[in-house]
Amino acid sequence: MKSNNFIPSAELPLEQKINLETARINWHELQPHFARGNCIYVAPELDLVDIAHKIATDDSATIALLIHNGKISKVSDIMAQQYFDRNQPMWAVVVKPYVLIQPDNTIVESK
Repeated sequence: MKSNNFIPSAELPLEQKINLETARINWHELQPHFARGNCIYVAPELDLVDIAHKIATDDSATIALLIHNGKISKVSDIMAQQYFDRNQPMWAVVVKPYVLIQPDNTIVESK
């Protein structure tokens, strides 16, 4: 019996596909992407899925403004070192060739 609730991923709207492909990952697992220069930082106040959608649909005017305002940037060496030192939990999504990352600050470490 076929379920009427199943929608093949090819038929999903792009924003829903991006949302389904967003995952939590620790920084150490992202190191190879950073080393290739493919990690893009997205400020915590922005919606990661929305930004991924804007990049995927080439909304260059909005992206340029966000870059200008420092809300989107390549991950710097200093940021990468800080993330590495604490193996920072991240939210990440791939928009080829980039991996968009956003620190997941909801995880509170106990000391």
